[in-house]
Amino acid sequence: MAVTLIPTGMLREYTGGQDRLELAAGPTVAEMLEEVDIPPAVVAGVVRDGELVPKDYRPRDGETIRVLVIMGGG
Repeated sequence: MAVTLIPTGMLREYTGGQDRLELAAGPTVAEMLEEVDIPPAVVAGVVRDGELVPKDYRPRDGETIRVLVIMGGG
């Protein structure tokens, strides 16, 4: 099985527009982000089952992880 990683907003620019990525379980969320070329520093939050989790969380097989972008503006 795998982990589904869902990048939101402009994070999809780092994934070539893909809105769902299937990754092997085992690495931390931060390691997964680096694997798909999303800089962990631009991720504001990581959500698993509606709950915020840290970037050092290790998703299990079958979990869906949504990563939220830092919002900017003025």
